[in-house]
Amino acid sequence: MKLKNLITMIITILPLLGWANFTITEANGSFEGLGHARTHDFPVEARIFTVAVSDADTSGNRTVSVEVSVNDLHTGNAMRDTHMRMSVLDRKKHPLITFKSDVFLPELHAGDVALAGILQVNGITKPYTLNLDLKHSSGKWNATGSFLIVPTDFDLPLVGMGPMKVLDKVNLNLDVTF
Repeated sequence: MKLKNLITMIITILPLLGWANFTITEANGSFEGLGHARTHDFPVEARIFTVAVSDADTSGNRTVSVEVSVNDLHTGNAMRDTHMRMSVLDRKKHPLITFKSDVFLPELHAGDVALAGILQVNGITKPYTLNLDLKHSSGKWNATGSFLIVPTDFDLPLVGMGPMKVLDKVNLNLDVTF
């Protein structure tokens, strides 16, 4: 009976240890994409970001938290960066863009994972789902996902005029290896 209990415990616990509490940062990959204006697209890059994944609780639930520093968002143009951080996003009042999800995920597995949660931009919170594709190769995991952010959903103004006016969409891509 003891051997059966030991085998059951190993089968149950070892997969959970393979994906324990960990943090992913910009050192693990990239979080970038494109903003859009009437006549052109421009880069949007989160140079500092953190993805924290908790240990699974006894039911197999985990908390996934994402933080992006507003001060470290870059668009390839210093004037646009300053305007975005100070006039569009209130970096002093809301220095982080955050996402939090509580998800049933007792162990990491390859395939699609939907993280339903709450996205907060400039103090405005909205339900949001991040869809990730997880792959496992050579002992490492790779997570990729594409996300559409609609600025007016978060009461952000669409600045500029004429051909320089910003459109109401920002496409972002996450690509990290851990």
